[in-house]
Amino acid sequence: MKSFKKSFKIKAEPSDVYASLTNPYTIELWSGYPAQMSSEPGSEFSLWEGDITGRNLEFIQDKKLVQEWYFGDQI
Repeated sequence: MKSFKKSFKIKAEPSDVYASLTNPYTIELWSGYPAQMSSEPGSEFSLWEGDITGRNLEFIQDKKLVQEWYFGDQI
């Protein structure tokens, strides 16, 4: 599997960005699709009706989120 790492600077409060990426209700608000998301390391997630799935690796509240994303048949 190929590895890809990307960092972004976003002009927003860290707590707002963190919630937008970890809270399933907030994810649904901006994506328009139900999301399966947990803030437990090792948990699986699913976005955009299963088009993107992955595993949550690390959480530091309002500071850091590390995930593995799988696209289509790359599981």
